[in-house]
Amino acid sequence: MRDTMGIIIAGEEKIPPITDIRSIAALPIAGRYRIIDFVLSNMANAGIINIGVATESKYSSLMDHIKSGNPWDLDRKNQGLNILPPNLEHLSTGVIKGNIDMLAGIKEYIRRSHQTYVILSLGACLYNIDFKKVMQAHLDTQADITALYKDFSGLEERELSRFTLFDINENHMICDVEVQPYYPKTANASMGVYIMEKMLLESIIDECSARGDHDFVKDAIAKKINGLRVFAYEHKGYADMIDSMKSYYRNNMLFLNEDIRRDLFNPMSPIYTKTKDQTPTRYGADASVANCFISDGCVIEGKIENCILSRGVKIAKNAVIRNSIIMQDSVIEEDVELDHVVFDKEVYITKGRKLIGQESYPLAIAKGTKI
Repeated sequence: MRDTMGIIIAGEEKIPPITDIRSIAALPIAGRYRIIDFVLSNMANAGIINIGVATESKYSSLMDHIKSGNPWDLDRKNQGLNILPPNLEHLSTGVIKGNIDMLAGIKEYIRRSHQTYVILSLGACLYNIDFKKVMQAHLDTQADITALYKDFSGLEERELSRFTLFDINENHMICDVEVQPYYPKTANASMGVYIMEKMLLESIIDECSARGDHDFVKDAIAKKINGLRVFAYEHKGYADMIDSMKSYYRNNMLFLNEDIRRDLFNPMSPIYTKTKDQTPTRYGADASVANCFISDGCVIEGKIENCILSRGVKIAKNAVIRNSIIMQDSVIEEDVELDHVVFDKEVYITKGRKLIGQESYPLAIAKGTKI
């Protein structure tokens, strides 16, 4: 797929306090990974060698994570991984109001790229897919645009209302688009991935910018649905969008499910991430661990159950932690009890504290907090 480029627009969803210092694409997930690792690895596995990553703000953490692109074999003199900071010069107001504005800001990068096709990724979505098969389907159907979707039949309405939904006819063409509808008519949820010719994307950016439009889906897809051949490609594997603390917590916890873990971490299509040389995790004589996802460099002397631990976490004796996400270099002292919490990096919990959240409303603690 050297004739296809990738563009990743890092989602600007806000999940305070864990997105206060980083974009959502840079959020840690499953201990040692970041959300962007999944789409970036999918593109790299398909042989795409020209990928641009753009984000509106708080991009230092994201830049530190992906850097030159070496883990994805994108560290190249020509093309490779391109980090594209926000460009506001083209905006009369100086304010980015949507992903069209971000695409317009990187229009020169798109124009200079010599590939014919583009895979455009919008938002923060977890999945593992073979983009070669998707591209072949795009070519076979002679589509103007191919949009990826996941059938969430059986999901309750309030959950479906989080998504952009596609009404798909018998020919697999999208005939209507609903953006976060209050009463969903369908369960075909967009995965935020669109394939098209690069020239078409450039035309869409120019037209939307000229008309003062700001959103790719609302203004470029929904308004042109009758004038373009927009096909839908169903992803049969696991997929979900992260747009809230509830969805972030749920998706982390689902990595404890062997079937979902096997789907997302398919060895035939590996997920790559930035590596760090750390010592193996050390377990104390009285440590108790059950159904956990644990990264390197941790020291565990207490009891943990159904937890996701990032690198360098320290848990003292007699501490009890259940159903929680603990990010890098956090410290939990003796006799602490935690349940349904989400700790950002370098959180310090002193002896004897007790913090309890709920599955539907996990208790989130900001980076560097001491309690």
